[in-house]
Amino acid sequence: MSSPITESEKQLSGNVLVVDDNEINRFIIKKLLAKWGITPDFAENGQVAVDKVEAKQYDVVLMDIHMPVLNGIEATGIIRQSRNGQFKKLPIIALTASVMQNDIDEISKSGMTDYISKPFVPAELHAKLATILEEEKKD
Repeated sequence: MSSPITESEKQLSGNVLVVDDNEINRFIIKKLLAKWGITPDFAENGQVAVDKVEAKQYDVVLMDIHMPVLNGIEATGIIRQSRNGQFKKLPIIALTASVMQNDIDEISKSGMTDYISKPFVPAELHAKLATILEEEKKD
């Protein structure tokens, strides 16, 4: 007899861009998202993320804050301003190891939708993604 599916095991669908310069973090997130039914796309820095968002439609962006070339704050600012604001409503969730109040304020001012602290709890990430992806299906 199989056990009921928990909330954090529900299958999701959507186009998710994961922006993180750490290969291990990308590997872990890839495994988690695959378990939930999502095949993510990846960018190793903020500039690659900006280029990918311009080229392909994503439902959610998971954006590391501290990266080379362009950090997550800078990349989010560019994304929010590009194409005359076409990406103003694109959900961008910060992935950050630092959750001091001034960091949260900076994340919010940058135009990011939300944040998850690293190391993250898989159930928290699933819940945030589920909320965003289910909301987009209604639109």
